[in-house]
Amino acid sequence: MTAERVPASLNGATSHGHLLELIRAANGLSRQQLVKSTGMSRATLYERLDTLTRRGYIYEAEPLNSTGGRPSRKIRFEDRGRVILTMTLGQTHGTVSITDTTGHQLRSETFELEIQAPAETVLAPLVEAGRRLAEQGTDETLLGIGISLPAPVEAETGHVKHQTTIPGWSPDSVVNALTSEWNVPLVIENDARAAALGERTSDRETVVYVKVGTGIGCGIVVEGSILRGAHGSAGDIGHIRMSSNGPLCRCGRHGCLAAYSSGRALRDQLGHLGLKRIDDISAAVRQGHPEVLEALDSAADVLGRALAATVTTLNPDRLVLGGQIGALPQFVEKVSFRVLTDVVERIAEGMTVEPGHPEDLAACQGLTTLVMRKVFAPAAIDQLFGEAPDAVSE
Repeated sequence: MTAERVPASLNGATSHGHLLELIRAANGLSRQQLVKSTGMSRATLYERLDTLTRRGYIYEAEPLNSTGGRPSRKIRFEDRGRVILTMTLGQTHGTVSITDTTGHQLRSETFELEIQAPAETVLAPLVEAGRRLAEQGTDETLLGIGISLPAPVEAETGHVKHQTTIPGWSPDSVVNALTSEWNVPLVIENDARAAALGERTSDRETVVYVKVGTGIGCGIVVEGSILRGAHGSAGDIGHIRMSSNGPLCRCGRHGCLAAYSSGRALRDQLGHLGLKRIDDISAAVRQGHPEVLEALDSAADVLGRALAATVTTLNPDRLVLGGQIGALPQFVEKVSFRVLTDVVERIAEGMTVEPGHPEDLAACQGLTTLVMRKVFAPAAIDQLFGEAPDAVSE
């Protein structure tokens, strides 16, 4: 997992917002480097740096190696004491965290939950935990909030769409619950998409992330950006139809991928063994239970067949498997074998199939990135400074 994208040289005068982005993305630059990168005059650059400093966006950090005279200091983004509140919700667990601006968790609490319960029942204890964690920090400034959900989300509004996973929740229930408590920028995203963004190692790569827990979700990141699709449903692979007469899916159709390969499907198939929770299945796999391993192998094979088409279409650098089921070594190995067997050599060449980080960590990292991008987007900063979007004159 990595931090923000690094913009190219701006080749000309730049607004306060773009100047801040350049400093933040490069993790600090000297004044000389900024003059070279932006093409601004020293007078204009120094004036804008002074304004950003006075408003608390940047500060002078450690001195650089001196070649004589007064040593130059690196100009850094002011991230000291600034934090993000994240909430990562799954179908059975939720984690509330306070993170620094890079996504590192400073403190967190994890809860069991039932995502199909009414929105207020699910969200109220998480909001209370967020309030409690935020109050524990001294001299901290809350920049924004990010929350991920195991459901399709409309990124612009934060509204929940197609509430199969969380029936009974109103589209704006999450927005209302959080904005009534905090008056800070808010980001709401699908859990697999947030985790996909958190799993990237650089903004040059294409990543396909598949979460297999109770259900199946998929996030796709191309050059640092989440692929959402025309109507926000890109990556909804759980309802790819694998057979017209297969098992019944929760969506009401037969033969969906989720009806074969999700944790819920495995739980239904193995219910006679007393495995009532996804955790029980994971434990049985680790213990080497023959029937459970056979069912897991079959589920992974079906998922691998479905992902072969996704991989062929996107030609990613990495296919990352997460979730309680997806990250199991046996599952990763079988999916990898099926995908790499089914795709042509030029698609498979150089691509890795690997387990992801714990899902709450990956989603937390992705949410932090999204909040930081929203709060410190050049256009947002320029609006605060009263600059027009194209204001680049000296």
